[in-house]
Amino acid sequence: MKKIVLEVALAIVFSLLFLGLWQWVLTGSPAAGFAEGARLLFFFMDVGLVLWVVLLVVFAARRRPVGITGTLLFAHIGAVANLLTVIVVGIIQQGWAPLFILFAIEAGIAFLVAATAAVLLVHRVILKPSPVT
Repeated sequence: MKKIVLEVALAIVFSLLFLGLWQWVLTGSPAAGFAEGARLLFFFMDVGLVLWVVLLVVFAARRRPVGITGTLLFAHIGAVANLLTVIVVGIIQQGWAPLFILFAIEAGIAFLVAATAAVLLVHRVILKPSPVT
């Protein structure tokens, strides 16, 4: 369970960092950039984040280790499900779909890069297996 908490926390922190730095470049203001980065992550990647965490917790509760590949597969499933959700919401709101899709793609890419970095960091550096003596 400690592994899941570390992965999720680091993925969110890295996502906020990536989106905040990107938005800082676009807006020219660090405060506006990081505020917009947080808005993008939590408004346009919320379904994907929740789905990712739920999948990780369900597999951990069933005592089925997923490893690096499984965790990243779940992150991709979450990002795709999130994009589909944003598309449906955009269509329902009549005309906002293209703008919402761009926000979801931007947040999804940042999340996938951050999740990859977080998972590799947790599995390879923080919780690396100790050598057997």
